[in-house]
Amino acid sequence: MTLDLTTTLQHIERNGEALIAAAEANPTAMVRACTEWNATELAIHTTGVHRRVAHWCTGRLQKPERWPDHEPADLNAPWQWCRDGLDLVIAALQDIGPEESVWTWTDRKNGGFYHRRMLQETAVHRWDAQDAAGTPSPIEAEVATDGINELCDVGLRFRGDGSAIDYPKGDVLLERTDGTDRWRIRAMDGTLLIAQNGDAGTSADATVQGHAEDLLLWFWGRGGQVTISGNTDVAEAWAAMAP
Repeated sequence: MTLDLTTTLQHIERNGEALIAAAEANPTAMVRACTEWNATELAIHTTGVHRRVAHWCTGRLQKPERWPDHEPADLNAPWQWCRDGLDLVIAALQDIGPEESVWTWTDRKNGGFYHRRMLQETAVHRWDAQDAAGTPSPIEAEVATDGINELCDVGLRFRGDGSAIDYPKGDVLLERTDGTDRWRIRAMDGTLLIAQNGDAGTSADATVQGHAEDLLLWFWGRGGQVTISGNTDVAEAWAAMAP
């Protein structure tokens, strides 16, 4: 992860507060990327994740376990429950060190995994909540860039249920136009291969260009103002791999 813990926690807090505020102001607005949810349900989902991770990290659990208070008493007005959940996860992430052992569904079983995962979970769903209201604020470039790295490190490699992943054929090159970051993504014999920056080469079956935020949103199935050249079917097949 490229962001330090203090910066990460600040981003989680700001994005979490903005998510809750957007949902509270527009509780029935439908979420484009999660078509079965309105903004209230999105906030409840995100807080459920916050509370679950807080429970795991606080207990330094070595296997998954149900957590208390997984649903608010009032499903129509869960705002204080959501704010309390945000406080809980920030406190838990502040307390656990990046290298301290805790269960995760990946091969990285430490606090640093959840520092990064909660940043990306909160930032993208904050965008969702504001987008539902018609006023999405940008995802900061440093957060978006780290989010693309996390997808390459985690999202394209692991599934929460442990199921195998069938990768698309062909390779895709992501090029950030508001910075110098580049990612070439392909699979060989079922193994995911990521080459970055100077190692990414200059061509691929498909190339996707855009600002870091737009590349992240595109990768997560949320649109994004990107330019796709080459084989668009290959590009979209890789975009569909986000969990």
